[in-house]
Amino acid sequence: MPDIALIGQRTLLFEKLFQDVGASYQFLSPSILGSPFLPQYKMVMIPSGFANPDYSQILPGLERMKSNIERFVMNGGVLTVFGPLVPEHDFDWLPLPLKYICEMSTQSVNPSEGDCSCLICTTTPECDGYLIPGEGFETVIKNDKGRAILVMARHGEGLVVVTTVHEFPAAEYIRWALEMARPARI
Repeated sequence: MPDIALIGQRTLLFEKLFQDVGASYQFLSPSILGSPFLPQYKMVMIPSGFANPDYSQILPGLERMKSNIERFVMNGGVLTVFGPLVPEHDFDWLPLPLKYICEMSTQSVNPSEGDCSCLICTTTPECDGYLIPGEGFETVIKNDKGRAILVMARHGEGLVVVTTVHEFPAAEYIRWALEMARPARI
């Protein structure tokens, strides 16, 4: 059973990251989401640009699989989502309300201790926007304008982590998320 499902195209950079932390992984095409033959995963990762048709064709699959995504999180999985790279995006396919506004910039941040803040491994991350969290989300890290760039929500037995940091997650985050997660079906 793979630890991580990355929804999107195969990239050598993600493969290297997952191998460095010793995590097993599988790349999933959006067209096979919801297949009863998929194994359980501890974490599902959705990379930057998922809503921008110039970069990805993932969004229609995510919208179609809204109930599967919620069930995955409710049953203990960790869903990690990066910025959609469109001017604005309502995460209607997530189980909790969240809005994204695109605004490319380098930010100065003060990473907090604990939880998912280890996703960011620098005090000056590149961000592709900011988040407006709705009920259920807590802001973990804000940018220098006081806007959320990393949010987290506990939902059922699992977690939803969303960030606008336009960089690979730190290896420490991958280990943390896999430790927090329970295997679940997407």
